[in-house]
Amino acid sequence: MKRQPTWGRAALILLPAVGLVGMLGWATFQKGGTLQAGDEAPAFAAEPLGDEGGLLSLAELKGKPVVLNFWASWCVPCESEAPILNEAHRLYGNEVAFVGVNIKDSRSDALEFERNFDVPYESVRDEQGQIYSDYGLTGQPETYLIDADGVVVEHIPGAIGDEAAFLQMVDGLVERNG
Repeated sequence: MKRQPTWGRAALILLPAVGLVGMLGWATFQKGGTLQAGDEAPAFAAEPLGDEGGLLSLAELKGKPVVLNFWASWCVPCESEAPILNEAHRLYGNEVAFVGVNIKDSRSDALEFERNFDVPYESVRDEQGQIYSDYGLTGQPETYLIDADGVVVEHIPGAIGDEAAFLQMVDGLVERNG
């Protein structure tokens, strides 16, 4: 004869699950979620990926629009968008600061990625995941377009897939700050 579960047994299973879902919801609420257009871009200062030493900060870029791209060497979509970012830098690099933020990666793998894809702009390392957390990222790649006053203009979750549309966004960023 098959024994039916009692309410006590069901509660032992359901209560921890409900508690976990509640904690995840609370953590998401506390984190504040992903930044949106109109939000102020969180300040950061991080060590450049290369051998330059020192720190690169968002504050030192104030007065110039910024394309901030979060990437990792093992991220396949990051590979597909690298040529698009390189082309945007070629076209707008004098008017827009391009900064990569390397996340969840070893320094040597990140440098190899930059060599393999001829990344022409500077990247910083987010070793502690603080920038990642401050920007409310959910994965990589993600890209933020930030105006010269430090305000988020666009957020692109996931890979940049349409080069023409992305270049149009960067062009709009330049015009907004021109």
